Amino acid sequence: MRTYYIFKINKYFAYVYKKWPYRMYKIVEELYHTKDYDMLASYKYYKRFAIEFNKLDINEYIYNLNKDNKNYYRDNNIHIINNEKYNKLLVNATCIILKTDDIYSVFLNDLNVYLDNIFVCDLKNHDYFWLDSLNKDRQKELSLV
Repeated sequence: MRTYYIFKINKYFAYVYKKWPYRMYKIVEELYHTKDYDMLASYKYYKRFAIEFNKLDINEYIYNLNKDNKNYYRDNNIHIINNEKYNKLLVNATCIILKTDDIYSVFLNDLNVYLDNIFVCDLKNHDYFWLDSLNKDRQKELSLV
C-alpha cells in the first residue's frame, strides 16, 4: 500500500522547480518532518509554495466522474474505488492523500485533468513526481504498445 501526498504548487514555485522535482520533494519532506510545536511556522512555510484546494469543487468533480462506477463509494471528503486494486482518496484543503495498491490510480488521472501544477510524493518510499510529467511518460509508454 502506497500513500501519496498531493499538493497544488503555486505558479512561481512550479516554474522554478518543474525541472528539479527532487528539490521540490525536499521542500515537502522538510514540512512533513516538522514537529507539532512548530505548526504555525509550518503552515506559513506551506503557504509560501502551495495553494489550498477547493474541497467542495474537487469532491464534486471526483464524484461526478466516478458515480456510475459500481465499485465507487463516497463519504464526504473520502472517495474509494475498490475493484481489483484498492484506491482511497482523502480531500483536505492543504493536501490530498491517496492510499492505493494500484500502480497508477484512476484518481491521479482525474486530478491531472482538473488541476495544474500538481506535485505528488510518497514520503515513506521517497518517490515523487509532477503529475503532468507522469502522465506524459505514461502516454509515451501506451503509444509504444
